[in-house]
Amino acid sequence: MSAPTKAPSYLSDQEEWEKFKTGFNRNYDSSDEEAKRFNIFQQNLQSIREHNEKFERGETTFTQGINQFTDLTKEEFKARHTGLLRRPPQE
Repeated sequence: MSAPTKAPSYLSDQEEWEKFKTGFNRNYDSSDEEAKRFNIFQQNLQSIREHNEKFERGETTFTQGINQFTDLTKEEFKARHTGLLRRPPQE
């Protein structure tokens, strides 16, 4: 019988957000833009935490972490960083 694993302790979403903005020198043009980015950040942070909990249970072989892309949606990341260029609609 194995010992129960202790749930990881996390900083609050707001603390992680402030740390992220400082660490990656993020400034947003408006409070609306910052609110949008914070919402995206929270969604990505939740995904990171869920993945890392799977790692703790031995269900995956790697961990994830916050990086300079954590305030982007998957679509924004793909458009900016994978060379995907969309063609304009032809008339």
